[in-house]
Amino acid sequence: MRNQDRGQWGEGVATRFLQEKCYDVLARNWRCGHDEVDIIANDAGVLVFVEVKTRSSADMIGGYGAARTSRKKQALCRARDAFLQTHAVDAQTYRLDVIEVLTPKYINRADRIVHFENIGFS
Repeated sequence: MRNQDRGQWGEGVATRFLQEKCYDVLARNWRCGHDEVDIIANDAGVLVFVEVKTRSSADMIGGYGAARTSRKKQALCRARDAFLQTHAVDAQTYRLDVIEVLTPKYINRADRIVHFENIGFS
């Protein structure tokens, strides 16, 4: 399976995970130019921008922190700002979450879903 297909599959797993936690998913793969947010959701009045990382257990060196480069953070901030400017949302606050979907290599089965809430944009 291609990495892009695995990533889309993981985003679907993460979306269902958030919906089961009663989040209202507002958008998936929201783009502004080259910048993208995997999932945008509302959690009881808090607007949540979610970065999804789908990895096999063998690829887990460094965890989600290793994927949060300064370039990625800047892109997320630009996308967040564009979304806030172009959408009328009731949320008074917002946060950045990361969801890791861990799978066995070559199999689309979520062995573990880890939700890191409010990790910050800086």
